[in-house]
Amino acid sequence: MSFCETAKGRYSCRGYKNTEVRHDDLEYILECARIAPSACNLQPWKIYVVRDEKLRGAVCGAYPRDWLKDAPMIAVFCGLRGENWMRAGGTDYLMCDIAIIADHFINAAHERGLGTCWIAAFDESRLASALNLPENEKPYIMTPLGYAAGTAHEIKKRKSIGDICCFI
Repeated sequence: MSFCETAKGRYSCRGYKNTEVRHDDLEYILECARIAPSACNLQPWKIYVVRDEKLRGAVCGAYPRDWLKDAPMIAVFCGLRGENWMRAGGTDYLMCDIAIIADHFINAAHERGLGTCWIAAFDESRLASALNLPENEKPYIMTPLGYAAGTAHEIKKRKSIGDICCFI
């Protein structure tokens, strides 16, 4: 599968089979995430792969949607504050770095036939508490990970290249 096919086929999955994710699939996905680029190659991140049922329940409390509880695991992407690059003038690139590693993870999951759903609208303090995060770790993104319960999904309309690109 080409990258373009992967990118076009990936969607926000909101229904999961009660099937364990294969170990080799998870290893591949994590390896793809591990090699993600970051500003100055500082790699200011940590991924929590939550498989324990009780802990998954606590994590779901930060984003209480019934469909999230069906996923066999949830990945939480945290930024390590103070370990990231800052642009002169103070612009913080931590969120950008976390978006890159999460995107690598999510696209690799799709390539392996697994569903994900990019989630950022969670209760940050509740999630940090559920994971007992240290003070310097900030959760930015989480995604369920599992085999999709269905196959049908809506293909979202995208703007044309001419609408998003300026040639100068």
